[in-house]
Amino acid sequence: MAVSDVPIIGTATKTGSTTATVAFAAPLDDGGSTITNYTALSTPGSISASSATSPITVTGLLPGTDYTFTVTATNGDGTSGPSAPSNSITTDA
Repeated sequence: MAVSDVPIIGTATKTGSTTATVAFAAPLDDGGSTITNYTALSTPGSISASSATSPITVTGLLPGTDYTFTVTATNGDGTSGPSAPSNSITTDA
């Protein structure tokens, strides 16, 4: 068994003044071990949030900031590399 392939990034959407959702699809290969968790990570700021399913809601973003997000998948053998970056969203000033 091995870590999974990277998740397939979907769309990031601003859902509140400092909140976004990050949609993604499961990787094509789970590495032979069930994926138990996905984590979204912001750039900039490295603000993260986790969920067992898509989408992931990321809170605590800074006002008036442009963000992109990547998603990793975690299975019993470890954590995948990051997905491609999402589209950019801008939080309210």
